[in-house]
Amino acid sequence: MANDTSKVTLPKSVVTTLINKVKDTSTIAALSPSTPQKFADTTYLVFNPTAEAEVVAEGGKKSGSDISLAPIVAKRAKVVTTTRVSDELKWADEDNQLEIISNIIADQTAALGRALDYIVYHAVSPKTGTVLDGYTALTTGATSVTKSESAVDDIDALADSVIDYDINGIALSRAFAAELRKLRVPATGLRLFPEIPLSLNVGNLDGIPAAASGTVNGRLCKTDPKVAAIMGDFSAIKWGMVRDMTAEIIEYGDPDNTGQDLKGYNQVAYRTEAVLAYAVLDSKAFSVLKTA
Repeated sequence: MANDTSKVTLPKSVVTTLINKVKDTSTIAALSPSTPQKFADTTYLVFNPTAEAEVVAEGGKKSGSDISLAPIVAKRAKVVTTTRVSDELKWADEDNQLEIISNIIADQTAALGRALDYIVYHAVSPKTGTVLDGYTALTTGATSVTKSESAVDDIDALADSVIDYDINGIALSRAFAAELRKLRVPATGLRLFPEIPLSLNVGNLDGIPAAASGTVNGRLCKTDPKVAAIMGDFSAIKWGMVRDMTAEIIEYGDPDNTGQDLKGYNQVAYRTEAVLAYAVLDSKAFSVLKTA
């Protein structure tokens, strides 16, 4: 008689994996180095050098050169991410549990980085896609360039608009990066911008540091900002963490105000929280490529 195996429960293992869909990253973090921030309000005194040498005849009078120091106070933003999961996660063995939690925290950390771009570029909260009260978008004060039929002409127009500044970075929307990648030299068929790979993980463009992300065109914004690229002096963006990122596990209550109690829905929540500060010293140090 054959053995009846219909009721035998086979051993199971949980395997977690990440779907390889491209996640937006922070272009500001890539192009502008962070600086440590204190919780006290930081004031930047912006110094624009104006001195020029004067040729004075022997015995002649010497003149001076006045400068003005424009104070700019850094603005703070508290950034929070909350992820709900089934409390059955607590039943998983330690290895699987640690892997799942690590993936959640990594996802939330990346979200905090993207929030920096949305706040500075668009003055928008990425979770809701709505405009933040009391914040000014960099793209509002920067020099605007209307996108044309020629991507090469657009790059030149961006550079011409900030020619008086040190151009040390360009942030690209992924769509515009893909458009540049497809351009070819007519005579040879070679790519005009070979430094843009298929992955669109741009490291440089025409000799300057470059980064591509959906944060540039504001993929999560309720109102399309119509931004294709931002070029300029990224050292004019000062930013840093006021309070280090913290992570906590919440087992009770309604931490994200959804009207659903965690215990009532057999859930736990993981929350990361950080406070960052930033200042745009001169919005005219940037030019923004916008679609009509």
